[in-house]
Amino acid sequence: MQGYDDLCRLFGMDPFWATYMIVFIALTYTCCVFGVVFGKMGRSPFWGFIFLPPYFGIIALWIFGLGRWRQEEVTPPRG
Repeated sequence: MQGYDDLCRLFGMDPFWATYMIVFIALTYTCCVFGVVFGKMGRSPFWGFIFLPPYFGIIALWIFGLGRWRQEEVTPPRG
């Protein structure tokens, strides 16, 4: 298992700033993705920040998923 040993050695010896950078990038990506999802739902994209604290994101998905959804206004075709 040479590859696994190399991977453990890589993350065991990385500098502290690299670990913080990886966590920062992962959290930023998560907030951005869920901000886009909430924006497409018709909500404020700032709701993406609710996924930062643990378990709040799951509760928010249940509330928004089971709540009322905004409907698009469709104009009837003329003709």
